Order: sequence, then C-alpha cells, then structure tokens
Amino acid sequence: MESSSDLSSSTQPPSLPNFLCKVCLRSFHSERGLLLHRKTISKYNRPTEHIDMLPSQTIKEFQEIFVYYIHKKLSKNHTKAGRQTVSFPCTKSQFFFIFRGFIHSFQAKRGIYKCFFQGSWGKKQLNYIFNDEQWSIKHYDQGQKTYIVLLDQSNRSRNFSSEHNRVKTSETNPLVVLANQRASGKKNIKRKSRYKRGEVIIEWRERKDHEINDNFCYAGHITMNFYISQIRSLN
Repeated sequence: MESSSDLSSSTQPPSLPNFLCKVCLRSFHSERGLLLHRKTISKYNRPTEHIDMLPSQTIKEFQEIFVYYIHKKLSKNHTKAGRQTVSFPCTKSQFFFIFRGFIHSFQAKRGIYKCFFQGSWGKKQLNYIFNDEQWSIKHYDQGQKTYIVLLDQSNRSRNFSSEHNRVKTSETNPLVVLANQRASGKKNIKRKSRYKRGEVIIEWRERKDHEINDNFCYAGHITMNFYISQIRSLN
C-alpha cells in the first residue's frame, strides 16, 4: 500500500527547470533558451557602421555630464522621494561607447536600446560605467543623504518593507498627493509603473519631428529611470 505522502508526490507534476537571466529577470524553461537569449543580446552590443570612435577625453566629459544630471535629481526635499527621470540629448556613438557590453534589449520598430541594473552587481557596474563611486548618492548637512535605490531580487521585498516604513511620510504625504491631484486636474487613479523600485533602467532612442514642409529633424536622447530615497545618519 502506498502512503499518502507517496501518493501526493506521484500525482504532482514534475517541476520544470527554470533558467533565469539575472539582468532582466526573464525566465526560460531550458538552458538552450537562456543561451539563445544571451546570443541575441550580444548582437545588440555590436556597434554598427554609423558608430564613431570617440576620444577618451570626450567619453570622460560625457560621464561627468551624466553624473551631474543624476545628482540634480537627488534632492534633499522629502517630497521628491520616489521615481525620478533624467533625460538629455545624446548621440548614438556616445551611448554605445559608455554602455556597450551592458545593452540588454533592443526594440527594432521603435529604435529603443535598454540597459538594466539592480542590486550590488548593478551598483558595481554603474560605478565602472560612470567612473565614479559617488554617482548614486548626494550628501547634505546634518548627516542627510539622498541615494538611488538598488535592490537585489532576492531581498527586494524585505528591503522595500523596511525602507518604506522609514521614508513612508516622504513618499506618501497626503498633502503632496492632494496638491498633485489639484494641479493635474485628474482623478486619483493608481497606475502600475513599468519601472520597478530597486532597478535602474537606461534607454536610448532617436526622436524625430516631422515638420509641415516634410522636413525631418532628428535627435538622439538618453533617459534614465530610477527611484530615490533619503536617510539621515545618527552620528
């Protein structure tokens, strides 16, 4: 006679193997699927014939410009906590020379390249990309710091819960919510953000303007989406 435990185990379907891409968190049912995914990604990081070589000083100046715009978003004002966006003109050559090797997605129809960073790994990679270990944090007086939130997938929910309790007032201030509603004249409808807290997403796209005389104007733009929070040191 089979025991109840043997019976239950025999009736359960076998668990499917789960191969996870640690960058975009997309899962695959086989190792072959993950390998094909990585092979496709490697193609996105190959510069095309339209990519120009850039001098090292030009690259250094672009890194400094990027960090400058990031720090402009790291406000000490607690009402600014939450999702932030940095966007400014950027050539395709500049984008490739800074983020080549880290491009993880390409939407051919819209011409959008994407990079994903999260957790300690993402922090280390962005330190290297920007050549600056202070790119994600800004210090203020009285021990206050504003920083970009980067969480590992495994402890994201736990870290979010503790951090949310610490900065709950700054991110869910009812007076701020009411003021935003009145300013926009819209009802309070919660929309699920396509950007995850704890993840930094960098996008490059070419914007086009079609003028009335059929003239087209083009400009490359880079956009960085991230979440910020504040902390005050007790020292």
